[in-house]
Formats: sequence, C-alpha cells, structure tokens
Amino acid sequence: MTTPNLDEAVPSYDRRRYPRYYVTSRLTLAIEDESLKESIGIGEPQDISLGGVRVTNLPASPNVKVGDLLGLLLIDADDALSLAGEVVHHATLDTFGVEFKGLSNQDENAVKEMIGRLHARI
Repeated sequence: MTTPNLDEAVPSYDRRRYPRYYVTSRLTLAIEDESLKESIGIGEPQDISLGGVRVTNLPASPNVKVGDLLGLLLIDADDALSLAGEVVHHATLDTFGVEFKGLSNQDENAVKEMIGRLHARI
C-alpha cells in the first residue's frame, strides 16, 4: 500500500495547511454535539485532511452553527477514530467544515493511516 505524503508543502495559492483527500465511499461519520452530549446524526465526509473534515448530508446540518464543538466518530473497514472538532464554516445548508481540535500524535497518525487507506482504494 502506498501512503500519500501528507507532509508535502501546500502550494502558496492554497490557504490550507494540509492537502484535502476526497472521500468517495467507505467512511462513515457519526456526529455528537459536545455541549449537549447527544448524537446529532450520521453525515457523509466529503473530504478529509489532517486539519479536518467537510461534512455533507447530515439531516441536522441546518442546526449546526459555526463555533459548535462536535465529537466525531470516523469509521472505515479497518478502524474507528474518535476525534473532537469545531465547526469553522457553513458552506451551504447541508455542508459544513470541521477543524480537528486537540489531536494527539497518536490521533494524527491514525488520521494519516485512514487517509492512506482511503487514498489506496480509490
């Protein structure tokens, strides 16, 4: 399996710190509102990077606001990652961006491995 080099420099025209990897399938995303400590549903990750994830098709999406703290459970065929994130933008009524917060080195490596698995299956 080849793993994409996630440490490569991002082109200067892109303000993102990490490259995005588009998700076509095989990744489930369960979301919890951290302040309410309750599930708000299953969404679809549209793309993922070491910095965060873009979420789409979450039925509760109109209720999610910039600044909301979320618990994220990313599940693929090989692993499940429990991560924390903050909503940083709301692109459309059914799409919003979440920045990962407080990733440990172990979490970061697990995200890299998940991206590598997704990228290898495309």
